[in-house]
Amino acid sequence: MNSPTSKPKLLVVVGPTASGKTALSISLAQAFNGEVINSDSRLFYRGVDIGTAKPSEEDLAAVPHHLIDFLEPEDPFGLADYLDSVREIAAKVMTRRALPVLAGGAGQYVWGFLEGWNVPRVAPNAELRAELEGVAQDEGIEAVFARLEELDPEAAERIDSRNVRRVIRAIEVAQAGGNTGPRRAEETPYDALIIGLKLGRERLYARIDARIDGMLMAGWVDEVRQMVQRGVPTNAPAMTGIGYRELAGYLAGERTYSDAVHATRRATRNLARHQDNWFSADDNRINWLDAADPEGVVAAATDLVESWLPERAANGKYSKR
Repeated sequence: MNSPTSKPKLLVVVGPTASGKTALSISLAQAFNGEVINSDSRLFYRGVDIGTAKPSEEDLAAVPHHLIDFLEPEDPFGLADYLDSVREIAAKVMTRRALPVLAGGAGQYVWGFLEGWNVPRVAPNAELRAELEGVAQDEGIEAVFARLEELDPEAAERIDSRNVRRVIRAIEVAQAGGNTGPRRAEETPYDALIIGLKLGRERLYARIDARIDGMLMAGWVDEVRQMVQRGVPTNAPAMTGIGYRELAGYLAGERTYSDAVHATRRATRNLARHQDNWFSADDNRINWLDAADPEGVVAAATDLVESWLPERAANGKYSKR
């Protein structure tokens, strides 16, 4: 796929939630003999389809997809697991002379892969997790996050304070002596073209609200009900996705429907702001495109990819389908 002295090519599509990453990644994969590799952790889990905006069956059939629907809701799968998996998958895609297209908004996963992070491996500590989950329930996530800030201030700067699961995992790693943080490779292992989708804040929020409304109309509450009836606990990894705990609380009679929807909208907007921290508008590694014009985005992204890829010779590598 590449000469012995060149780095392997990797196409990356990033941006905030609801910005159109799925559609663009599929269009580019179709155009350039690509295979999409998911970097959104909520898409890993079976049974959580509507509330995660999981690609449709038609989307999944359009081009090969990887790291979607391969875990049960309770299965743990951390950053180290993801990096092991995505490195293996990307290598296999390249051996097929296809172009890996990494797509998603999870900044930690994206940069961990692109920058060759070596993540400390610490086994789960069930007793500590139960203790911290109890603190979060009784005193609020702020109390748990304060513990992380005391143990590992650098980790606290990298993690969204509202993500209970990741905050607890960071404390777990820190207490086990792995609080040096992920070590980056001296040189990035890939020749990556990173395309970012941006949208004005008000327009993005309107798109987020419209998406949530569509999810609810599509049966999101019933999806959560089925998970609860199956006995999936609210602290299972799949249920930590935005909206699932909120709607589970509504179904349990702990909050009103209106409150659950409002909390979901607020949390989704917070997620979009947090994603801005990982994918900064000032980061010159990212080629930003205006997501307000979907057709224009595809055309501009196609031009970027064509100018970045080497000449496509008769052997067909990277050729348009």
